[in-house]
Amino acid sequence: MSGAVPQGNDHDAAQDFIGEPPLDTAQQLRIRATHSGFTYQNLYAVGCLLRLRDAGAESLLVERDEDLEVVLPGRRLYLQVKTRKSGVLVWSDIRDAVDQYRGVRAEHDADRRSGSPSLIVITNAKPGPDLLDRTVAVDWPGDVHLLYPGRPSRVEAWLPTPASDLEAMMQWCTAEAGKVRFASLKPRTLVEKLAARVQYASTGALGQGFVASDLGQLFEQFVQELQAFPEAPGTYRAQKTDPELIGEQRVRLVVGHPGAGKTTWAADAAKRCPLPVTYCDVAEGVSADALAESLARELAARHLSGSARTELPYGAGLDVLRAVHLRLERAGIIVAVVLDNAHRVPVDELRAIVAALPTTQLVLLAHPWPDLPVLEAHLEIAPQVLPGWSVDTVVEVFADEGCRIDYATAQRVITLTGGLPLYVGQAAVLARSQYGADVAEFCDAFGEGTHAVPTAQERILERAFAGLGETAGELAGLLALAEVPLKQDELQLLAADMGLVSRSVNGRALRELVGLGLAQAFGDGHLKLHDAARPVAPQVLEGLDEETADRVQRTLGRIVEGNWDPARRSRWMRLLGSTGQIGALIALTEEEGFFERDYPREVRADLTDTARDPASDPALRLDAHNALAAWAFNEGDMEALASHVHAMETIHRAGHPDFGPREAMLVASRQFRLYGSARALTQLRRAFAEAHTQTPAPSRFDRGLRYEYAGALWEVGEHLEAGELAEGLIDTYMDHLGLTPPDVLLPVEVLHERCVSHDTPDDFKRLADCFGLLVKVARKLGRMDFEPWALWAFKLYNASGAMRSAIDSGQDLADVECWTNPAVALKNLDSLLRAAQENNLLDVIVGIRSQRALVLALAGDVPGARAEMEALARYDLTPSESDDIRHQSQLIEEIASKSPR
Repeated sequence: MSGAVPQGNDHDAAQDFIGEPPLDTAQQLRIRATHSGFTYQNLYAVGCLLRLRDAGAESLLVERDEDLEVVLPGRRLYLQVKTRKSGVLVWSDIRDAVDQYRGVRAEHDADRRSGSPSLIVITNAKPGPDLLDRTVAVDWPGDVHLLYPGRPSRVEAWLPTPASDLEAMMQWCTAEAGKVRFASLKPRTLVEKLAARVQYASTGALGQGFVASDLGQLFEQFVQELQAFPEAPGTYRAQKTDPELIGEQRVRLVVGHPGAGKTTWAADAAKRCPLPVTYCDVAEGVSADALAESLARELAARHLSGSARTELPYGAGLDVLRAVHLRLERAGIIVAVVLDNAHRVPVDELRAIVAALPTTQLVLLAHPWPDLPVLEAHLEIAPQVLPGWSVDTVVEVFADEGCRIDYATAQRVITLTGGLPLYVGQAAVLARSQYGADVAEFCDAFGEGTHAVPTAQERILERAFAGLGETAGELAGLLALAEVPLKQDELQLLAADMGLVSRSVNGRALRELVGLGLAQAFGDGHLKLHDAARPVAPQVLEGLDEETADRVQRTLGRIVEGNWDPARRSRWMRLLGSTGQIGALIALTEEEGFFERDYPREVRADLTDTARDPASDPALRLDAHNALAAWAFNEGDMEALASHVHAMETIHRAGHPDFGPREAMLVASRQFRLYGSARALTQLRRAFAEAHTQTPAPSRFDRGLRYEYAGALWEVGEHLEAGELAEGLIDTYMDHLGLTPPDVLLPVEVLHERCVSHDTPDDFKRLADCFGLLVKVARKLGRMDFEPWALWAFKLYNASGAMRSAIDSGQDLADVECWTNPAVALKNLDSLLRAAQENNLLDVIVGIRSQRALVLALAGDVPGARAEMEALARYDLTPSESDDIRHQSQLIEEIASKSPR
């Protein structure tokens, strides 16, 4: 079943979505710890490099007999770097290093190595009592030393004092880098570049070491490399997943519309690139020969010396480029080249430039262009697309402009802009300057095309649309109308309604859209208009007569009808409203799980119009008020709830030929909710007694009535009575559905099949609600023995498609698991987070993430927990979200205060 939250044995391998957490959180923590250790070691090496010349050292070696080795006149330091998350270093952590050092010492004693040796253990942790006792014992080697936070070296005072964690180590290195005399080189950038070089040298490159006398030249090289890039913003904000500048493939092709942040990404990634980087921007109209010669001279000037640098051969540009590459190769120099605006070079000539640099790591930055597939085929590479900014980053950008936004509005900004940095940044400026920091109002105006100030997004993409052929423009309009990905056959059905019947003509037009990056083709055969292009695309319905426009929309409705995919289901509901199919729309609201999923705002407006229209069928009006009452109850709007309940009572009293037990139960159940919310116990009991006497029993109406009454008793504060009634209802529902307790633990897919094939599938969700009510009662009584009920509720909610309640029950389970097995709790919360995103239940995401932050702290990752809470604090939060984050932050700090330092 699509959208189900995985749990236990029912958990299948999920798709690897960009920016989302991995399935195996425990493995993630192990990998993070490993990389943290290596990064700490690299940063400590950077600290040594920054002080190397002042210490009078000759060189720093990496990954030889020890993690780091410093060669000084008359002595040699062997540095073993150990990081411990526990904050305590014990003897077993360093025993092997001390044993191995005996062999190193023997080499020096035999004069096979020069200088007097010392082993220095560098650690972010405090030594444990046993280890401290050993270091002061008479048999402790005099040339083995420990350095840890707060304890600098007495013998080698120039060595950096270890910091307690990565962030502190980075801060120390950055402060030290600020003393290097290169005003144009930011200290943080220098640290990142040096760390990348240390990592690269650790792989066996660069002779696995650094000579002190060469460091000045290396710093100068960094300055030259980074000066070539266009000036980046003061603060670089990473995209959802920022790849490194170079990867396993020799040629990397990064494609995106102007504003996608390609150049800014490359400039930032160059800071961490272990290879020397040369940036070259292709000017409009430049010939390939001139580009090749210019690139050859740039490479020679930056990376060669002496006559090899100044005496370049005469000849065609490509010949000069080949000659320079040969000189680089002979000198053992491998470089990275960033070629910006590569789409300006004809494909054959671009291939020739790539071929002239066979050992160079090439990064091609380009706009989408028609010849892109040709280049892909010849170079046998697939283009990469930068994924845009994450929701957290969008919130941060708007916050910098004085606009606070909630998660759903931030996601809406991404939908309107594609998350492209330039477009998001300008949207934030316009929201502040033109809409008084009301981001939702800006989104409404931009989505409807009623905003007054033109945007860069429109200017850039309107030029692309202006160059399209007529058929391509019409197909773009249809894809914009669809909003969701369509298969080509589905798009052809829509096109035929507009008279575009030729498949071959439509196919060429589609290739035109994809080639220009306006449409995206997915591996499963679906097509979609780029999110950023949708607000600018032609409004196809405006040019059609009323009959054709209705026919196109009804065809689209049939295409997306009945699909479990949340986006398609949402589009279908809006199409039902816009084509006047209100009866079908109201029928959807009668499903027990309707309010468990995302629903479009337009649906509510359509139902409101129906409810208020005295000319509408009374049965439709009753059902419309019923749905609106449910919305009001879920949102806590008691005034609106009362209004809709009173309207239902009036309509029901007036009578209708189709009214029967179902309608009587609907009116009574909404009365229950109204009286429960108002804590009117007497009225609640009276209403139940009156309705119960008029309801046939046993029947689904009787079950539904008692089910609603139990929920109202909970609302009114009669928790124990509500729990007792729920327990009795569980037996009733289990018997009716033919379920036994072992059946409830079957895989979700099996339960789902039983649910959809049953005469009353909604009763599966009501049974889950009864288990959920028992969990609430247990929590109210301060009991934590509700795990079985939470699990059964979770399974049944999943089986019935009640995703909102499934997530709520999943969080109940995580509340129990986090104290006994935080790794399992993290894994399950990650699954809940994915389910919320897939089902567009954006209002629950902040709560899941704050709970996940607490579990991170319980798993030992307090810095990660704090970072998560800091990110959530930037959102425009509801009062309950604010209270939750305050409470969780307090718990995290209590955990931190009890953790060993």
